[in-house]
Amino acid sequence: MTVLRALKVGLVIERANRKNLVALVAVAIIVFGFMFYINAQAVGNQIVEKKGDYYSSQAILSKFQVKDASETGDGSDLFKNLTKQKSKIALQIATLTLDRQSKYFEASLQLAELRKEAFELEGYENVAELLPSKLQNSMNYLYFKWMIDEGKDTISDLFQYIPFLLFFFTYIGAGWYIFISFHTSSILLDDFEHSSIIKGFPVRFDYYILSKCMIAFLSIVTSILLIFVCAIPLWIINGLGNPLEPIGIYLGNATLISAIQYIAMSVGYMILISIFVMLLSIILNVLLKNMYLTLFVHFILFFLPMIFPSLISLIPYNPFNFMNFNDILRGLPVDLAKPVDITMNSGLIILSISIILMLFVIKTFFSTGKINRA
Repeated sequence: MTVLRALKVGLVIERANRKNLVALVAVAIIVFGFMFYINAQAVGNQIVEKKGDYYSSQAILSKFQVKDASETGDGSDLFKNLTKQKSKIALQIATLTLDRQSKYFEASLQLAELRKEAFELEGYENVAELLPSKLQNSMNYLYFKWMIDEGKDTISDLFQYIPFLLFFFTYIGAGWYIFISFHTSSILLDDFEHSSIIKGFPVRFDYYILSKCMIAFLSIVTSILLIFVCAIPLWIINGLGNPLEPIGIYLGNATLISAIQYIAMSVGYMILISIFVMLLSIILNVLLKNMYLTLFVHFILFFLPMIFPSLISLIPYNPFNFMNFNDILRGLPVDLAKPVDITMNSGLIILSISIILMLFVIKTFFSTGKINRA
């Protein structure tokens, strides 16, 4: 009952907190902003994307000083392979222009096979930066093979409900950490400014902290639910889309999961990251008693692995390596100068351990008064 009493007290206080309303409005603006971005930038327009690949292939071939790419010509094996890749990209553009989607999938699978062969050819490292990585190519291969095996002849429209949510959740990782950092950066600070009021509450301080966490968590869950609600007009206008459409991810090796699985996985990671950030904000606010210092520490810890990727290889199991879960699911650490094999499965363990340790710190020190709260 004591915790429930603290929760009631916290709800009364938070009811007038405009920050929660601002957070929900921000989520809605971000979702609709993604819709505008997709429309304005023609995201998902495969012809535009493939033309970019074609120009890239031309740039790669310009590095070579040979002109005969025939089987008996003077070009190296790599040059001949890259020339074939360019022709397959041209075929992709042609099939898309003629709306022959099944033929596009076949050309794409053949392109992935050519790129797989190129990885083993002499001199590949000189052009590697202009081509998909081995892992990305493996994901592409699995995707197009699945589409062919399933006899698919259409692609998803990003303005359908499930495809849009899949697109949204494949890019929300870094932004979600920043959003939660702002949302929780002032947690308990108002209480420190009015500590005499807290001392008058008929609940223990650690129970009050627990109630604040529960209220913040409810607000975060509401923000996640709002993402799904804001996208409903796409469902009404353009349909649901295919929830079983595959997407490639890295879980120790390249694998395919369905769109609905990726969305569910993303929501789970977002909730876990939210709890981690919220508990860290509480500890930082108790120690620093300043929202801006708390944000500064959050951002330093978050952006350091991005600014200095070598830190990921040096300290692979740093929990902040897993905050941008989209990068981990795409297997980006595997493509670093010093590759490191970390997955979100290991991230789940690291984050869970970190959360337990922070809960222990909060319970041990906050309930005994060893940290000055006033």
